[in-house]
Amino acid sequence: MAQPNISTELLRTFLAVVERDGFIRAAESLHKTQSTVSQQIKKLELELGAVLFRPNGRKRLLTHEGEMLVGYARKMLALQDDAIASLASSGELGEIKVGVSQGVAETVLPELLAGFSRKNPAVRLFVETGYSDELELGYERGDYDLIITLSLNGSGKGEVLGGEPLAWIGPEGFSWSLGRELPMASYSKACQFRRVSIESLDQSGIPWRLVYTSSSYQGLMAAVKCGLGVTVRPRSAILPGVELIEERLGLPELPMIYTSLRYRRDINVANELAETFRLASLGVR
Repeated sequence: MAQPNISTELLRTFLAVVERDGFIRAAESLHKTQSTVSQQIKKLELELGAVLFRPNGRKRLLTHEGEMLVGYARKMLALQDDAIASLASSGELGEIKVGVSQGVAETVLPELLAGFSRKNPAVRLFVETGYSDELELGYERGDYDLIITLSLNGSGKGEVLGGEPLAWIGPEGFSWSLGRELPMASYSKACQFRRVSIESLDQSGIPWRLVYTSSSYQGLMAAVKCGLGVTVRPRSAILPGVELIEERLGLPELPMIYTSLRYRRDINVANELAETFRLASLGVR
């Protein structure tokens, strides 16, 4: 016996009847007559050799076979839509070069980029992390199609995605008194947070010494948690084992830090990725 060749149009009509709870509403949503919808359901039943609806007063309810078909129909149509989308994008092979500040959250960004890659399988994605000043220069040279950077007090270029105050963070129960050198943990010299913390201490006449330098957020916060020193990060960087210490210890007030976006508006995939970042909560660490 030959296998039935099920039309996707018939499946869409079937799901419209189910989701619109009736033939009349389904016909309206599909811009078809009610008789056409009824004929298509009968044709689908003939193809499958199964009754999909049973009368119940003025309404028609799904039979057991009809209920079984709902899940399969949705999967079949979704698979077809995915196939069409993939084929449509296969001719758009390209590359987007992205520069991201090291201070942007390491947990959120990879997930966003992975989602973008799944949605755009034909696009080669190249991502490089660095410090904001270097990324800005690279963008001006044409090294990147899109960059995410950080700036103090909204002084950076591009579209601002969000901001939050910087804070002094130390291990829980950290003790220190004015006159003693404040032990500092930070990223390298190019880090804006390091510069602003040192400038604020110097302006306040507070002595300090650099005791720990790390290239990763996890390494930096581990050093702080263990008590090697204090650091300056956005308030959202608070983790178990560390606390905000500026008010308790009288440390100088710090500025706001902002996340900014720049991208080539003439590149379609850059526009799409920019919208992905706009809709997401890009935390800073």
